[in-house]
Amino acid sequence: MSDDLQEFITALEEIDTDIHQLIEELSTTTDIATSRQADALQQLHNARSALNPVLFALRHQQAASATRESDAITLQWDPDGTPPRRLVFEPKSEDGEWSYRKLEWEGTGWRPCGRSTVEDVAIRAPTEAQAPTPTDPPALKALLEQLRGQWHRSDPPALVFDATATTEQGVVVAVDDELRYRELDADDWQAVTRDGLYHHIQQQGQPTLTTLAETPLTRKHFTTSPIGTLESNLEPDSDSQSP
Repeated sequence: MSDDLQEFITALEEIDTDIHQLIEELSTTTDIATSRQADALQQLHNARSALNPVLFALRHQQAASATRESDAITLQWDPDGTPPRRLVFEPKSEDGEWSYRKLEWEGTGWRPCGRSTVEDVAIRAPTEAQAPTPTDPPALKALLEQLRGQWHRSDPPALVFDATATTEQGVVVAVDDELRYRELDADDWQAVTRDGLYHHIQQQGQPTLTTLAETPLTRKHFTTSPIGTLESNLEPDSDSQSP
């Protein structure tokens, strides 16, 4: 891989990281009007959506090049409640200098979380491999394709996000091609976009593809309109109205 391509990837990764940090800050700030905050968040999500396919293609090319041209060392694991992680060591020179990268899966590709240079890397591993070769988790787009058009089945497929210390288990289904998300302790479901699910990956980790019957929820939990439920709760009690 050429130095020019590496510099291009690094610049794009820095932009992507900056956008991610701005989204996180805007999601929690109360210093600006709600409407302006929503507009700013939407613009940042759109910019990141346009950037992600380019980064994914470049990272894929970079990973393939590293596999072919260097003795890259990759450690990958799937921690509870957070996205899959990777540590990648790649030799940079014959003088014992290595590039060290931290990566986090975000549903479309690996997002860089840190990069540095280290020296004198030492490795100790079992004689026989005891773990599979690192591979990319299923992309969110591919997982969602497994849901679409399947609601007519008696037991439709579902995506399940694990519970965390602050969030209940969440389930996603596609009802008439509309993505609907519901947590176990929620009063109703909510419509969600693919971009919105990236946030859940960051907060709850990679979802698991299963069937709705294998979750505590049923079809009824996703077909009763939350708007209708809200309106019925707001209707005045006829017995308490004045004649």
